[in-house]
Amino acid sequence: MDVVRSDVAAMGGRIETATAAGQGASFRLVLPLTTAVTQVVMLRCGELSIAVPSTLVELVKRVPGEDIEQAYASGHYVAGDRSMPFFWLGALLQAGRRGPSTGRSQPVVVIRSAAQRVALHVDEVLGNQEVVVKNLGPQLSRLPGLAGITLLPSGAVALIYNPVALATLYGDAAR
Repeated sequence: MDVVRSDVAAMGGRIETATAAGQGASFRLVLPLTTAVTQVVMLRCGELSIAVPSTLVELVKRVPGEDIEQAYASGHYVAGDRSMPFFWLGALLQAGRRGPSTGRSQPVVVIRSAAQRVALHVDEVLGNQEVVVKNLGPQLSRLPGLAGITLLPSGAVALIYNPVALATLYGDAAR
């Protein structure tokens, strides 16, 4: 209970307890309204790991290396009957260029926000996590594409991005 109490206090909340003879105890966690819990998909490109809200992830697919190179050459990826802009996630984040491609299949993630879709080439899809989204504050809230920030169970800080917004603003420079 001490761990729960310290985590709730760190979020600005409190724990209320009530006991009744012969009926047991009840605990009520009161968290601030600015605290939201959501599911994210963790993506890795190079040394950088970011989170993307799972509601934005439409498709995760392993694609053969030759199809990846063709998508880079054309700037578009075709999934089913849809063609969408194709990017290296690291380039959208201005975190450097992609490494050399290997012949095996690589992950491509299709992100959908409203009616817009983009396909992202990443090094690895690290999986789903449920996280507490922290408010960005006035200094960071103006950064395009940055949706939130969270603290992972490992203690690492993860930024939560909307890659469609990043592609809209930085897509031409990323190519």
